[in-house]
Amino acid sequence: MMRNHLDDMVWRQQLREAKSFLRRKKKPLMRFLQVGTILLVFGFVLNALYSSWSDITEYTWEIRYGVLAASFTISIVSAAFSAYLLKLIIAELGANVSLRKTFRVFYLSQLARYIPGMLWGILGWAYLAEREAGVRKTISSAALILHLLFQVVSGVIVFVLSIPFWEDVPDTAGLIPVLLLLPVGLLFLQPRLVRRIFNLGLRLAGEQPLDIEWGYRFVLMQLMLSIVAWVGRGLASFFLINSITYCAPSKFGVIVGAFAIAWVVGLVSVLTPSGLGVMEASITLLLSFSFPIYVAAIIALVTRLTRTAGDLACAAIAWRL
Repeated sequence: MMRNHLDDMVWRQQLREAKSFLRRKKKPLMRFLQVGTILLVFGFVLNALYSSWSDITEYTWEIRYGVLAASFTISIVSAAFSAYLLKLIIAELGANVSLRKTFRVFYLSQLARYIPGMLWGILGWAYLAEREAGVRKTISSAALILHLLFQVVSGVIVFVLSIPFWEDVPDTAGLIPVLLLLPVGLLFLQPRLVRRIFNLGLRLAGEQPLDIEWGYRFVLMQLMLSIVAWVGRGLASFFLINSITYCAPSKFGVIVGAFAIAWVVGLVSVLTPSGLGVMEASITLLLSFSFPIYVAAIIALVTRLTRTAGDLACAAIAWRL
């Protein structure tokens, strides 16, 4: 018996050492995967540019600064509308926050998205929401997670609705894992399940459960408004493309769907900050069905630059509010 006890102690010690070893190795491994993923996907985009450099120099680019300004303006308006949707969710969870406060807290905290790891944006949002708006961290965190879930589900819906507008429907086999987010997301938006999960989180945090009046009507309204938001973002992207090259109005549905699903893919790619590289590769692949691949790659890179500029502009506006 004594020997069995000693063997058990040795086994437990070895298990602790193994866990400690894995914790030490996990961070470098994740950093390696993050850097490797970014280099791989950007390598794909840059290779498309390098192999077509002569075509790029001979291509007729049409730079329109007025159209670019219109695209940027629409992006800022869409950002304000997104903050409004988040405000509605917060109100549904029992807290009352003005649109000004919601915009300020959300876009200041979202600068943390550029730090590797999905949790930084949520943690920054929860901290600022409590400090500046008096919203409990559990409520603000749940609101942001639900907001992102609505964005993912509605983004997939928008992509599915856009497929009839594609002249040559792309092979969606590679997007099957993303398309599966639609039924899973709709399941997690089921009102009764939302109430149970939310109140479970409150109990685990040592807080009293809330009587949340979360009905199908609100879920449907959020999904419809989120689809409207995607159309607005798609309009901004349509203007952005037309600021550097011509894009026919008949391609508008394709642009909306492609950029929506590219954002979703970037969001669920946990390895890169703010979907860096993954979103660009997705845009390049999807737009290559409507543009030469080198044009699609340049559109993807310009999109990243303008979105980063938009995030900084929103943060600057939020700072002044």
